[in-house]
Amino acid sequence: MTARSSQSGMTLMEVLIALTFISVALLALLAMVSTGYNSVAAGGSESKATDYARQQVELLKNVPVTDPRFASSNDTPESGVSRAWTVAQVGATATPNRLWRITVTTTVSQTGQAVGSPGVSLETMRAE
Repeated sequence: MTARSSQSGMTLMEVLIALTFISVALLALLAMVSTGYNSVAAGGSESKATDYARQQVELLKNVPVTDPRFASSNDTPESGVSRAWTVAQVGATATPNRLWRITVTTTVSQTGQAVGSPGVSLETMRAE
């Protein structure tokens, strides 16, 4: 019978198994960080789109109906942001009781990023 040595420590197999577990945990953490970054980028884009859409809705609600800006159109408030709006009369009412539907759609595009939400669409009604 051989005597057991008094040296203590880990075998090579135990070290390899421990490294495998640590590697799997780090890869899972890396995937979560990547997903989190994309979610934050998409949220920022959606916030920007909502802000630009609200600005245009407020403008269209506050300018007179006779103002040339009170018409369907589109613009690009900044690079990567496109905004389009429609102004349509609703119903067959006559002045001064005419009703208008205002729809503003804003899209934010980021180069090289997969954005979760391409944009927002806001709709409101306005009386003359």
